[in-house]
Formats: sequence, C-alpha cells, structure tokens
Amino acid sequence: MDQSLVSAAATELAAQGWLELQAQNYTELKLGELGTLIGAEEAELPERRLARVIRGLGGSASIKDLGSNDELSLAGIQAGKFARNLAELGWASFEGGALSLSGEAAGGEPAPTALETALDELVKLGGKGSFGEPRDSEIAALARGRKELLSSAERTRRSVAPAAARAAELKQMWDAGEITEAREANELTPEMLADGSWRDVQFRAYDVTLAAETPAPGKAHPLVRLIEEVRLAFLELGFSEASCPMAETAFWDFDALFQPQDHPAREMQDTFYVGHPASYPLPEAYQMADGSRLDVVDNVKRAHEDGGDTGGRGWRYQWSEKRASQVVLRTHMTASSIHALAKICQRDSGPQNPYKVFSIGRVFRRETVDFKHLPEFTQVDGIIVDQNASLSSLMGTLRKFYERMGIEDVMLKPDFFPYTEPSVGVLVKWEGRWLEMGGAGIFRPEVTLPLGCTAPVLAWGLGLERLAMLRFGLTAIKDLYLPKLDFLKGARITG
Repeated sequence: MDQSLVSAAATELAAQGWLELQAQNYTELKLGELGTLIGAEEAELPERRLARVIRGLGGSASIKDLGSNDELSLAGIQAGKFARNLAELGWASFEGGALSLSGEAAGGEPAPTALETALDELVKLGGKGSFGEPRDSEIAALARGRKELLSSAERTRRSVAPAAARAAELKQMWDAGEITEAREANELTPEMLADGSWRDVQFRAYDVTLAAETPAPGKAHPLVRLIEEVRLAFLELGFSEASCPMAETAFWDFDALFQPQDHPAREMQDTFYVGHPASYPLPEAYQMADGSRLDVVDNVKRAHEDGGDTGGRGWRYQWSEKRASQVVLRTHMTASSIHALAKICQRDSGPQNPYKVFSIGRVFRRETVDFKHLPEFTQVDGIIVDQNASLSSLMGTLRKFYERMGIEDVMLKPDFFPYTEPSVGVLVKWEGRWLEMGGAGIFRPEVTLPLGCTAPVLAWGLGLERLAMLRFGLTAIKDLYLPKLDFLKGARITG
C-alpha cells in the first residue's frame, strides 16, 4: 500500500488508542564517487597513498618536497591538506613543516581503517545503508566534509504495534471477524450505480477547513484587458476608432507630419525599413466635398520645401518623393490619426463639425531594451478636430481619460515635437512621483493645411505599456510579455 495512506491510518488509530507509533532515529550513509571506487578496491584513500610516498622518501619529508612530488600531483593530492589526517590516524607526526611516519605506517602498509571497511560494506549494500548507532555516527565523523567519500543524513524509522492496553481486545475483534476491510470513495460514479457497489462504499466527508489549491481559470492576458478598457473609455467619451497598416509609407508616417526627411528619427538606426516591397505608391489627388481638387503629396512637398500655403518657411531643402514612398514599420499611431484626418477633410471640407478619433496599435522602433523601452510596443493615439479646440480642452480630455484609468493627477509640461505647436509632455502622478506617459499638442498648420483642414487639431500619443506597469505594479516593461505564471495566475479576471 501507499506509505502515506498507511501512515495516515496508523495515526488515526493511534489517536483512538488502538495502536502505538514508535520512531527511531538513525544515520543514513551514502557513498560518494571516490568512496565507491575505494570500496570496490579500484582506488585508495589519499592518506594511504601519501603515507606510501613518504615511506619511499625515507619515512620523513617536508611539505614543500611533497608538494612537488609527481605521483601526488598527478593524483591531485595536496600534502598540506592531508597532513592532519595522517596524524589523526596515528600514521605520522607533523613537526617543523615535515611529516614523519609513525606506528604501523612506518613499517609498511597499515591495516584497513574503519572508514575503508565501511566503504567496502556500503558498496556491497548498493552504495547506501546504515550499520546502526553509534558506529554510523563514528564513521560519518571520519568522513565529515569529504562528500567525495561519504555523506550522511539523519533519518527516522517509524513502526507501529498494537497498544498494550488494548492488544487482547483487538485480537478478539479480529478473530471474531468484527474487523473488516472498508472501501472509501470521494465521489459517486456511474460505474458504482450500474453494479450496485455504492452500497459497500463509505463516502468520505468533505472537510472545508483544509487548504486547497487556488484555482487559476483561463482568462484574457492583463494587457489585452487593459487595451479593451482603454478602447471602452474613448468610445464612452464619444470618440470613433481608426487604424492604419503596420507597414506604412514614410509619407504618412513622417512627411505628412512635417517631419523633415533628414530627421535623425528617420535613419535606419531608429526606424525599421521594409525590404520587400521597398516602396508603396503615394496618394493621388482627390476631390473634396466642396468640389475642389486636393493634391496632398504636392501640398506636403511645398510645405517641406518653402512652407507652401501654410504661412511658414518650410525646412528649406529639396523634398524627395522616392524617400517619401519608402515602406516602414509604423513608428507611431499618429500615422493612423493623419489618415483619419485626411478622410475627415475630404468628407467635410474645412471641416465644419467637431470630430474625435482614437487608435490603439503596435508600433515599432529600434529602441535599446531597458526597463521601460522595447522595440515593439503599444501606443494610444487620438485627435480632436474642432474650431474651438484649445490646450485647455486637450487637458480636460486627457484628465478625463486618466480618471477612468484610476489616475487623478495629470500635468502637461512644455515640450517639443516637429508636428505640434505648442507641444506638451503628458505626466501623471503615481505613488508620489510624476511619470511621463507620452506627448501631445496642437498640429501645426504645415500638418493640417496640406490635408485641407483649417480647424485646430488636438493630438496626443500615449504609451500603453507604461500605464500597464503602473496598473499591475511592475518595475520592468518586459515583465508584461514574459511567461511569468505567478503574475498571470494572480491577475484579476475583471477590472
């Protein structure tokens, strides 16, 4: 029978006074690798070889001479380490830096030691066993600290016997057949019902006080749930959702945002460029709702070169259509906002009505991985197109969004981005510290006017992983993506 079941039954019967439990402590000995070889006579004790070398040198030798001895060096035996062992065995004395053999070791090979005898006996027992107290402890003491020879562990041997006071009564019940085998079961099965064996079974009672494993049901990943929570927050604030391809033209990712083509962020050390296909066609001119034709590419080109009709001076360089048509992995979801703004302007020239659009998606940058940066992460982007839009309404929108995320303190500080003016950094207060969550501002005329938009456009881009780190109490962004089962099992199913 299973030992744990026998132990449980014996413990219960002992509590009822029928049995007595007895425990005996003993030392269990286990051979090491060298001890196995010595016990099988395939090797010898280092002390025995050391004594033989000293005997060959005339019965006495300095530690220095023994340290340079080839036989000892090849065997890995350090004379200084085993000098005290020879003295304890009575095989040598150690004086003035020299070892001098004494006793039976001086005249020839000493008789087998108690340790060697024990190693031999343990080999015959299969490498593990016990000889009984006190010899076990003595042998273990001889090999203490030398696990290559022998290791020891304190064990307990348990036994059970009828309680002396009730032994006669127990025998009488056994002889009379009053003690019978009882089958126990945890649950009623269809097989028991079919063959009627349920009548002969004792069902175990449930003990609700026992410790039980905490269930870990299947659930959506915490980051996925947070994305849905963010999506719901913007939808409830009256926003519409937009998106764009992951592989986007540099035109929509950079140029339409008035980012110059020689900007450092557009270099290959910062941006992932796609090799196949290496380019996409740029958008053709289209008809606006008021019947006019709008050539977005030409407008963006002129905005870069000399400002065009935006009232600015541009970047003063020759804009390249070839560079604009390059395919990149989108570096921000603002590309989605620009796509959405272009469609709004085409549908509603001006536009005249307020529009609110948001997007959530994966973006890609050649970031150095650290506790808060990854080359692939999630960004929350949004725009508000409104004739009456201002930084005050931008602040109110972001504050309302973060309130829904459980964060009350939001602050905007002056910042710089190529495509917004004024530009602000978005910070939130968490556990007494201000943490940067993203950037925001009002699109420059060089961004909006080439698309046919004359109304102010509020824009922002926020990092979702940083919000997740605050929400879930993580110190490194990578922890969101590592298969840490304790974190996943402990995540709440809702909320």
